[in-house]
Amino acid sequence: MPTLIEARAPGKLVIVGEYAVLAGAPGLAVAVDVRAEARITSLAGSGNQLVIPDTGESFRFRWVPGSGPRWEGISPGALGLPLEACAEILTVRGLLPRASELPACRIELTTAAFHQTSSDGQRVKLGLGSSAAIVVALTGALLRLAGDPVLSQEALTAICCEAHRRLQGGSGSGVDVATAITGGTVAIAFNRQSGPEAPVPQAQPVSWPRRLSLVAVWSGESASTPAMLSRLRAFREGDAARFASHMERLGANAGQAVAAWRAEDLSGLFSAITGYESGLRRLDAAAGIGIFSPSHERLREIALKHGAVYKPSGAGGGDFGIALTDSRTVAQALRTGYAAAGIAVLAAELCAPGLSVRGGGTRRDLPGPG
Repeated sequence: MPTLIEARAPGKLVIVGEYAVLAGAPGLAVAVDVRAEARITSLAGSGNQLVIPDTGESFRFRWVPGSGPRWEGISPGALGLPLEACAEILTVRGLLPRASELPACRIELTTAAFHQTSSDGQRVKLGLGSSAAIVVALTGALLRLAGDPVLSQEALTAICCEAHRRLQGGSGSGVDVATAITGGTVAIAFNRQSGPEAPVPQAQPVSWPRRLSLVAVWSGESASTPAMLSRLRAFREGDAARFASHMERLGANAGQAVAAWRAEDLSGLFSAITGYESGLRRLDAAAGIGIFSPSHERLREIALKHGAVYKPSGAGGGDFGIALTDSRTVAQALRTGYAAAGIAVLAAELCAPGLSVRGGGTRRDLPGPG
């Protein structure tokens, strides 16, 4: 019977802290029950396969000592980047056995739940952190293949963040990675000892306020987070003082929101999030990032009409927005109002469990990264 390892990791919604976390500000995020999956099955012989069920494509590779997969025949291009990044980082850190000791295997990676099919038949990415979720799931599966070396959550987060940043050209805060690992609702802080270029987010679970309702709505448009981060980077490099001023104001609002969340002070939370949204608008106007697209303005109008607080979630420019209220009646009216306007409301459960790994046979310990 072939060994079967199944690892699953959730998506995320950022509640507050987007962009400002890149400058070390705190944040809040919630795991969404939309899951990326990595499966590893043993194969007879010496060949290995990477399979992408979402596209029906399959690629052959062999393990290379001191590195990772080497493709044989057709290269998977971007489809192979998660495996390349995760395997290389785990190998360099001594967390994967030597290439000769790795069994022949079939690795399946799927993020189908993070996409939907548009009316014209195009596959549209929803913007819930699919790339971070697949990196976390694949890393979990590869570590189980290696016998589950003993790692702290911070060490696992650092590995996954490094792999995910490689996928995104070196950018990204790691909030989506930390949320996918931890699950639930998390307050995000940063380990400043890891250095300014590669901060490691620390995710601390927090309870969901009892009277808070959150309605997540799809803008109808996919956004390119790397492109928006590139525009932010250009603004920082062109006017460091103004960049720092914007980050300071956003960071203050984010800190107030986290404190209010912990205290279940919904009035204070709504005030802080409203201030954060205003700060994002000022940053967007100064840097030309494109956070507040026409679709987000439309979603905001509907939320304000019902007395809720609204902001884009994550990079903005498309993807999801969130409306928050302390009234279940208002929340239901929001869902009805959005549906009547032809706007999709996220149906997936919030506060989803984090990374889970099943199967793989006997566990054994390997040295940690030190």
